[in-house]
Amino acid sequence: MFTRKEILERLNAQVNAGKPLLMFGAGIGLTAKCAEKGGADLIGIYSTAIYRMRGLPSVLAWLPYSNANEHLINMAKEILPAVQHTPCIAGIGAHDPGLRLDSLLDELLEMGFCGINNEPFCGLYGEYFSSVLEKAGLGFSREVAMIEHARKRDIFTVGWAMSPDEAARMAQAGADVVGAMIGVTTGGMSGASESISLEEATENVQKMVEAAKAENPDVLVLTHGGPFADVRTAQYSIAHSGAVGYASGSSGERIPTESAVVEITKQYKSMTL
Repeated sequence: MFTRKEILERLNAQVNAGKPLLMFGAGIGLTAKCAEKGGADLIGIYSTAIYRMRGLPSVLAWLPYSNANEHLINMAKEILPAVQHTPCIAGIGAHDPGLRLDSLLDELLEMGFCGINNEPFCGLYGEYFSSVLEKAGLGFSREVAMIEHARKRDIFTVGWAMSPDEAARMAQAGADVVGAMIGVTTGGMSGASESISLEEATENVQKMVEAAKAENPDVLVLTHGGPFADVRTAQYSIAHSGAVGYASGSSGERIPTESAVVEITKQYKSMTL
């Protein structure tokens, strides 16, 4: 277990040393274990990852076929034991009207989590459906309120945002890290097939960085999603936006797994009798 203060000291030490931060999203224990060995600064555990590691589109986490927080608890039982020295962050679906937040936070901390983030998040639904959820009291404001509540409890927080306004609200709520999201990651067998250009996506991130830092100059901003699908594009997003790191999801877990398994299978099939 790490306290919020200890996590921030670790992250800021990396940034001050000129090293970008990496938050690795893990859907299974093996990838979490490997990410830790590779030097990930944070490991995120959330419902979307379980779908991608089942070979299914991660957007299923945004449809009403399962309970995101039940997935989180079940995944954590398998993933947390594989991680020894890296802070793990729990992705909580804040929109369940029956959610007892303090009870869930207590349970997650007892399990070994060191922080939380808001996942799934309403921004992916688009403007119309997000506004309908907001009017019903089940929208982005609940995500902000969750981050604000965790901050009051001195729990480390990562706030995903998909616009400058959302980034500003997350920073104002006290998020230690703002994840500047550009939507579903492109590439691979089950990722998005189209996205905005790398340059446009990075400009959007830069606007989110500026909005977040206007509220809190000390907030750390990570880039994620869209065309940021490999090391080259992630590096570009950091170098041209003012962000201090990258949050990998499919780009760190699903896509590398897909290509590696396909390639080694082809190699085994090239053997001769």
